[in-house]
Amino acid sequence: MTEPDATAVEWWLWPNVLALDAPIVAVVWQRFLAGSFGVPVPGAASVVLGMVVWAIYLLDRRFDAARPESVQPRHTFARRNSSLVTALALTALCAAALLATALPRAYLEVGAVVAGLVAGYFGLVHLTGTALSLAKEALVGVLFAAGASVPLLASGVPLVVWLPPSTAFGLLCWLNCVLIEQWESGPKGLGVVPASLGVAVVLCGATSPTAVHVALGAAAALLALLHAVRLRTGTRLARVLADVALLTPLATWCPS
Repeated sequence: MTEPDATAVEWWLWPNVLALDAPIVAVVWQRFLAGSFGVPVPGAASVVLGMVVWAIYLLDRRFDAARPESVQPRHTFARRNSSLVTALALTALCAAALLATALPRAYLEVGAVVAGLVAGYFGLVHLTGTALSLAKEALVGVLFAAGASVPLLASGVPLVVWLPPSTAFGLLCWLNCVLIEQWESGPKGLGVVPASLGVAVVLCGATSPTAVHVALGAAAALLALLHAVRLRTGTRLARVLADVALLTPLATWCPS
C-alpha cells in the first residue's frame, strides 16, 4: 500500500493532527485505573488532565515542527499554524489551572511533581537539544502514565498494590511510542525492543485486577498486530490505530 500525498490530510487523521487522541487515552486510563482500585475521581480532575495533556502534546509538536526532519502531517500542521497551536496550548493550560483550584490538595501536590518532571523533559529535549533516542519514548511513556496515575498517587491505596499496573501502562505507552517512531522513521536498530516491551507489559500487569490485566494484554496484542500489517495499512492509518489500540479499557469497563 502506497502512502498518500504528504500534503493531504484524511478526515480520520484530524484527531491526531489536532492532538486530541492523547488526552482521550489519558482520561480513559485515569478513570479506569482509579476505578479498578475503588478510587473516586472528581470530574474536574479528568478535565484538568485532558486539558494539560492536550497542551503538552500541542507544544511538543510546536517544537518538533521546527526540525527539518519532522514531516508528518501533525508537524506540518503545527508548522503552518504555529500561532494557533501555541494559543490553543496556552488557553488549555490556563483553563486547567483555573479548574485545578477546585481539586483536593493531594491532587495539587502530586500534580505539581508530575508537572515539574514534564517541564524537565521539555527543557532536556527541546531547549538543550539533547539526543535521547530510545530514552525519549521511555520518558514519554513514564510521564504519561504518571499523569494518569495522579488519583492513585493521591489516594490511600498502598503503593505496592497500584504501582505494578501503572508501571505496565507506562510500558504500554512506551511500546506505543517506539512502534510509531519505528514506522515513521525506520527501525534504527531497535531490534527486539518492541517485543521485549510487549512481554514486559503482560508480566508487569500480572498482579493487576483482571480487567486491567486483560486491557493491558489486549492493547499490547493489538499493537503487535498493527506492527505486522503496517505495510498493508500504511503508516498514517497504523499510527492512528496505535492510539485507538490503547482504548481497550472501554471494552470491559463502563466509565462512571
